[in-house]
Amino acid sequence: MTTDFTQQNSDRVMQAANLGMNWTRELAEQSLNQSKVLFDGLFQVTRKLADEFDDQASAIREQSTSLTEKTLSNTFEFGRKLARLKEPQELVELQSEFISRQSQTVAEQTKELGQKIKKGTSQMTNTAVSATTKPSRAA
Repeated sequence: MTTDFTQQNSDRVMQAANLGMNWTRELAEQSLNQSKVLFDGLFQVTRKLADEFDDQASAIREQSTSLTEKTLSNTFEFGRKLARLKEPQELVELQSEFISRQSQTVAEQTKELGQKIKKGTSQMTNTAVSATTKPSRAA
């Protein structure tokens, strides 16, 4: 009778130990799966932010190149007109026209660049906000 009692207690202890090990294993596996999902999401957001940052850099580079092209074009046109100048008083008008065109070109390009930067920044902000709200919804 004591051996039966000892055997039953032994079996119960083993069942409890197995149950605890199974629970711990399941908990660890679930934690690993959740961590993997979290890191996969983090890497996805990081890639998207890097792509958006590259788009911003590309927009700035394009805008800078365009500004350079237009201001150089204005400068060469000014040089051609300067070479064909007939009267000294035309110089003041020519300079005024040149400065006005350069100023207008810089203003237009700056405005356009500002709009592109604002749009890109908004996209990056939306991506970051979206990334920070997704995990809380999943939890």
